Amino acid sequence: MNQKVILHLDMDAFFASCEQAHDKTLKNKPVVVARNNDKSIIVAASYDARKYGIKAGTPIFEAKKLAYGELIIKEGNRDLYEEYSERIFNLIKDQFTYKVEILGIDECFIDATNIWKKYGNVKNLSLAIQTAVYQETGLTCSIGVSFTRLFAKMGSDMKKPNGITIITKENYKTLIWNKPIKDVIGVGTSSLEKMKKLEVKTVNDFIKLDEKVIENTFGLVGQKMYQKLNGIKNNEIAYWDTSMKSISKEKTFEKRNMSIEDIEEVLFGLAEKVVIRMKNNDVLAKTVSLSIKFYNQEINFDKKEHKKRKSYSETFIEHTDNLEKIYSTVKVILDDIYDGESISLIGIGVANLIEKDKLIKQQSFENIII
Repeated sequence: MNQKVILHLDMDAFFASCEQAHDKTLKNKPVVVARNNDKSIIVAASYDARKYGIKAGTPIFEAKKLAYGELIIKEGNRDLYEEYSERIFNLIKDQFTYKVEILGIDECFIDATNIWKKYGNVKNLSLAIQTAVYQETGLTCSIGVSFTRLFAKMGSDMKKPNGITIITKENYKTLIWNKPIKDVIGVGTSSLEKMKKLEVKTVNDFIKLDEKVIENTFGLVGQKMYQKLNGIKNNEIAYWDTSMKSISKEKTFEKRNMSIEDIEEVLFGLAEKVVIRMKNNDVLAKTVSLSIKFYNQEINFDKKEHKKRKSYSETFIEHTDNLEKIYSTVKVILDDIYDGESISLIGIGVANLIEKDKLIKQQSFENIII
C-alpha cells in the first residue's frame, strides 16, 4: 500500500500579491489591504511592507508611521482575488491532479500519492507546481509536503515565501515536536490555558504527557491531537470535482473555410490535451465524443438551429487513455459526418471515467472470482 503524499499549497501574502500582480507599478512597494482609515486593521501586507515591520493586524496609523510616505493602501477587490484563486485551482486540476481539497481562497490540499513519481521526487513536483502557478499568475506560493494533513499544513508555513518543506516519518519529530504548542493548528485558547497549567510549552511537552492525563484533561479532542502529532491517521483529502465525470477540450474557429487537414490537426491537438489531463489525473475513459458546430450560411434559417452544437460518441470495449485510439476514433466520426460545411467549433470529450488503481483492483477481483 502506497504511503500518502499530501501537499498543502498556501499562497504568499495573497491579497496584497494579487494587487501587485494586477498593477505592475506596485511591484517592490509596501502594499497593504485595508480600509483607508487610521483606525482600520491591515488584512494583508506584501512582503515589501513586512520589511518595515508591517503585518496583518497592524493598525493603519501605525503602518503609516513605519513606512512613512511609502505605504500604499488598497481597499480590497474580492472579485480580483476570486479570479486569481480560480485560475490557480483550475491550473492545478488541469495540469497536475483533480484530487484537490480547497480550504479557502488562497490555500488547498493536494493528494499527490499517485502522481509524484512522474516527477522523480516530491520536491520536483512541488517546484513544478510553484513554477506553473507563477507563470500563470505572477504569484508565489509555499508548499508543505508530508504524509498527513497537519504536517503538510504546518510545513507550508515554515519557509515563506516561495518555500518548500518536506516532512517525513524520519524528520517530523525534529521539525514538528520542537515547535511551540500554540503554533499547532487546532489548538485553541481553552486548550492553551489547560496546557499552561500542565507546563506544556512545546509539542514535545504535550507528547510526553501521560495518555490518561491527556484523556482526562482534554477529552477526545486531546486524544485526536495526540494522534495527529504522532503522525497517526489524518491523511484523507476530501476532493470532489464534478468535471471529472468527463474531460473535454474545444476550439473555436474564426476562419470559416478551414481545410480538412487543418481541422484534423486541431482535432489531434485537442485529443492530445485531453489525454494529458487524463494521464495527469490517472484516469481512463470508456466513451469518446466529438462535438461540432457548423455555420449556417442560408439566408433564411432557424435561429435556434444556427450554430447549434451536435455531439457524436463512441464507446470502447475497455477503458483507455491511448492517444492514438482516442484520436483515430474521433477522426472516423468526423469523416462520417463532415461534408465540407464551415465549422465554427470542434471539441473532443471523454466520459465513463475510472481511476486506474480502481480498475486494477476491479480486474484483480474479477480474476479471483473467475
